Amino acid sequence: MSSFIMAMNITSEARKTHSDMANQISISLEAFAENKVKVQGLYATLGRYDCLAVFEAEDQTVAFKVASQINAHGVLETETWPVIPFEDFSRLLG
Repeated sequence: MSSFIMAMNITSEARKTHSDMANQISISLEAFAENKVKVQGLYATLGRYDCLAVFEAEDQTVAFKVASQINAHGVLETETWPVIPFEDFSRLLG
């Protein structure tokens, strides 16, 4: 399994048209379960992004599919980063 972080922002259009934002976000995030992706954590933030998800997927193709499905709902825009544990990164540096 590969690890990823997905940063998400609520679209300006969704902010204007949906009064049930929490429900709309939940519907968008069903893409994780539909693709058998293990979400390790889902967080709301006060920073540049509205939400962050830390998850494991079989590979990058599955992560791309999940991001595409979430974006297709029109409620969230995503940015997804593959990540490795810092310990693994340190070994790569030697």
